Amino acid sequence: MQNLIQELRRRNVFRVASLYAVGGWLLMQLAVVLETTLNLPGWFDTLITVLVLIGFPIIVFGAWAFEMTPGGLKPTAKIDPSKSVSARTGKRLDMVLAAATALLVVVIIGDRVMPSGDAAASHKSAASEDFSIAVLPFADMSPDGDQEYFADGISEELLNVMAQVPGLAVAGRTSSFAFKGQNTDLREIAQILDVAHVLEGSVRKSGNKVRVTAQLIRADNGFHMWSDTYDGDLTDIFAVQDEIANAILAELKPQLMGTVTPIAAPRTDITTYDLYLLAQQKAALNTMTGYEAAAESLDKALAIDPDFVPALAWRGYYELMMSDAEGAAGDIPAEEAFARAGVWTDRALKLDPDSADALFARAGLFSMAFDAETRDKAGALYERALAIKPNFALARNDYGYWLNDQKRFGEAIAQFEVALAHDPAQSDVNTNLLAYYGRIGDYDKARAQADRWLAISPENPGAYVIQAVLQEISGNLAEGLKIRRKVLAMAPHDPRASRDLHFAELGLGEFQSVLKADEPYMRYRAMVLMGRKDDARALVRQELDARPDFPQQQADYLEIHNNTHDWAEVVRYYDATWGSLESFQKTFVRPPYLVVLPALIDAGHQDAPAMLAAARRAIDADRASGFQNASFDVNEAGVYLLEGDTGKAMDLLELAYAKGMRDISLFIYPILNDTPTPRLEALQAKVAADINAERAKLGWTAIEMPEAFHKS
Repeated sequence: MQNLIQELRRRNVFRVASLYAVGGWLLMQLAVVLETTLNLPGWFDTLITVLVLIGFPIIVFGAWAFEMTPGGLKPTAKIDPSKSVSARTGKRLDMVLAAATALLVVVIIGDRVMPSGDAAASHKSAASEDFSIAVLPFADMSPDGDQEYFADGISEELLNVMAQVPGLAVAGRTSSFAFKGQNTDLREIAQILDVAHVLEGSVRKSGNKVRVTAQLIRADNGFHMWSDTYDGDLTDIFAVQDEIANAILAELKPQLMGTVTPIAAPRTDITTYDLYLLAQQKAALNTMTGYEAAAESLDKALAIDPDFVPALAWRGYYELMMSDAEGAAGDIPAEEAFARAGVWTDRALKLDPDSADALFARAGLFSMAFDAETRDKAGALYERALAIKPNFALARNDYGYWLNDQKRFGEAIAQFEVALAHDPAQSDVNTNLLAYYGRIGDYDKARAQADRWLAISPENPGAYVIQAVLQEISGNLAEGLKIRRKVLAMAPHDPRASRDLHFAELGLGEFQSVLKADEPYMRYRAMVLMGRKDDARALVRQELDARPDFPQQQADYLEIHNNTHDWAEVVRYYDATWGSLESFQKTFVRPPYLVVLPALIDAGHQDAPAMLAAARRAIDADRASGFQNASFDVNEAGVYLLEGDTGKAMDLLELAYAKGMRDISLFIYPILNDTPTPRLEALQAKVAADINAERAKLGWTAIEMPEAFHKS
C-alpha cells in the first residue's frame, strides 16, 4: 500500500487531481456567471458540472498512465525511471496549483466580503435580507407556444403559495411580471425588486403531460442554489407546485427562525384550474376589457367546479371592478354589481371562512357600499386577510384606500408603502400613493415615483395617466391631453381612459367633442359650461330617475343645480332625500358640502350653520394632515366665501393659480361670481389667456370663456 502511494506521488497523480478540482470549481462558477449574463439555457451550468465530474476519473487515469516529457506525452510504463522528469514536472505543477488555489481563495473571500452596489448605498436595501424572493414568469416551452397563460399561472400560484409563509418577503406579481419578455440581467431585476433570490423556470405542456423546470438563484452572485425538473400528468399539477414551493423553502430554511410548515395550493379540477389561470392573466390588464374576459373565464370554471373558493372570490372582486362605483374601472351600475358580487363572496366565505382571497373580496364589497355603517366593516376584513397572507399587495393597497376614506392618512400611507415595497409595479398602489403626494404638494417625490413606475412598467396605461396628471396640475393642459390620447390608444375600451380624455377636453373648452361622449355625466357638465342649463338639468334628472339611490348620481344632481343657480331645487332635493345633516353625511364618503351649502345658506335653512361648521372641520383636518395642492386651495376658498371672507378666498385662489390651477369652472361657480371683484376678474383673465394658449398648442382656435348663471 505504501509503495502504491509513493508511486502515485511520483507520477504526480495527487497534484493533477488537486489542480483539476480547483480548476473545475472555477469553471463551474464561470458557467453560472455566463448563464445569467448571457441568458443561456437553465441547463448550461448543470451540463458544465456534469462534464467536469466525468472528466475527473479520465484526468486521474491519464496522470497515472502517461508522463509529459521533453519529447511529448508518453506512456509511463515505457519510460526508464532513471530518466523520468516527473520530479521537475511536479515542481511546476506545485507552482500552478499554488496560483490556482490563491485565485480560488480570492474568489471565495471576495464573494463573502466584497460589498455589492446596494450595500455601499446610504440606505440598507431590503434585498440584504436573505429571506426574500421574486418569482419571474416561467417560459412557455410547449410545442405550439400557446400555453403562455398556463406558464404565467404556474408562476403566479407559486408566488401565492410562498406568500403565505410568515417572514418571507415575496415580490408582487405585477412587478415580477413587468420584466417578462425583456432581456434584463437577474441582478438588475433583484436590485429593482429588492430581493435576494430569484426563481425562474419553464413549463412544457403537451396533451395531458406537463414538465416544469425551476431553478432558485442567489441574486447577488448568480449562484444556482437549487434546480429540478418535474414530470407528471396535469392532474398532478398541484402536487408539482407544492413540491417546488416546499423545495425552495427547504433551501431557505436555515435563514428562518423556527420551523417552516409545509404549504399547499388549493385543489380543483384541472380544467377549472386552467380557466382560473387564464382569468388571472386577463385581469392583470387592469382594464374593463381585461376584467370582462377574466369574469367570462371564471364563469366557465365555476360551471365545472362551483366550490372552487379562489374562483368564487375573484369572480366577486372582478364584478366590483367592472362597476361604476368610486375606485372601480367599469360602467356596470354599482347597485347591480354589488348584488352579484355579494352572492359569490358569500359562497366563498361559507366554503372557506379563512380564505384570504374571499375575505379580501368581501372587504372590497363592503368598502364600496353606499352607507357608512357597511363601509366601516371593511377594515376588519382587510386586516384578517392580511393576517393570513401578509404579502397580499392588492389587499394592502385597498386597505390603505379604506383607511384614507376614514381620514386615517398616516396609516393609509404606511399601507401603501408596504404594498409598494412588495410590488413596485402594482397600478393601484402607485396611483394611490401618487395621489397622496399630489395632495400634500410634494411634486418632486411624485415625479420621481411616477418615473420609476414608468421605467418598470412602460406598457402599463396607468403609468402614463400619472404623467398626464403631473402635466395638468402644472398648468400644461395641452401636454396632459396628448398623454390622455396615448392612454386611450393603449386601452381603447377602458371607460376610465375615455372619461379622463373627455375631462381634459372639458378643461380646455372643447365642449362639442365632450357632447359626443358616451357618459351622460360628461355631457351634462359640458352643457352647463355651454350655457345650456335646461338641457343639463333635464339630462341629470333623467339619470337620477334611473338610479335614485346611487350616491354619485345624487351628488351630480346637486352639482348641476347648484352651478346653474337653481338653488330652490337643491334645497327641495336635500330635504326630500335626506332631511338632516346626519343622514346626508352617512351617504357619502366625502360629503359634497360645497354644492349644497350656497342654497341652504341663501334659504336660511336650519341645517346651514351645522353644515358650514362640518365643512370647516373637514377642511381644517385635511390641512392639518398636510394637504396643500391647488384643488384643496380652491375648496378652502369656497369655505371662506361661504363664511364671508372674500379676501382670504381670493388669496387662496391666487395661490392655486400660482401652483398651476387652470380651472375653467372658475367662471361659473355661483358663490364666486355672484359678487365679482377686480381681483377675481384679473385672475379670470389670466386663466382665460392660459387656456387659449394651451389650445393654440393643439392647433385649436381661441374661445370665449363660459358665463356664470344667475339665481333663478
